[in-house]
Amino acid sequence: MNYIKPLFSYLRIIISFSIGLLFFLMWNQIESYADLIDQGKTDSAVKMLHFPKSLRVVENITAGLNDLHQDFNDPKQIRRTLLKVDPARIVPAKSGESFAGEITRKKLKELTQVYSEDVIFVYRRIFEPLPLSIKENKIVQVRHTGLLYLAKQKKVLALQGSLKEETFSGTESAKQQAERWKKLDQEGLKALSLQAKKVLHSHKFEKRQSAY
Repeated sequence: MNYIKPLFSYLRIIISFSIGLLFFLMWNQIESYADLIDQGKTDSAVKMLHFPKSLRVVENITAGLNDLHQDFNDPKQIRRTLLKVDPARIVPAKSGESFAGEITRKKLKELTQVYSEDVIFVYRRIFEPLPLSIKENKIVQVRHTGLLYLAKQKKVLALQGSLKEETFSGTESAKQQAERWKKLDQEGLKALSLQAKKVLHSHKFEKRQSAY
């Protein structure tokens, strides 16, 4: 009978370990499928960055924007904004192929297998309403969000994002509206670019100078 108590103790340990492992696996599965841009969280324990670093800029296309993507995917506009995150220290910067779908850890890992750059800058545009012809007085919004992925560290640096809005009277021509949409888009891209620069610099390794 003396062996019964130790047996129950072992069973309790095994059951507790199994429950803990189950919760851990469930949490990991939830994390792997959560959209990291929507989460907006920077990873902990990010090592300080030694510059220069190479940069790849990739757009994540949202639902409903596929048909309009070509109207806003101006290489010159991207080159003037996101590719100039920090030309003095981030070299070289290149554009990558756009893609749709959620941004997960798995997807970021796949991007590192396609691109060899140190930092992958994933950005997303959200138009409300979609930039079609507006025939009444309406406030329109362009939101730019994104993240920086440190390929070697497998760490995410979140960006706060940018929101630009403006009132359309509904009396402008389709061409005038298109130009205003593109202007809002460019302003948002510039704002997101500045955020990315600040975030990268906040993790820059600075060699301490001796006081002697």
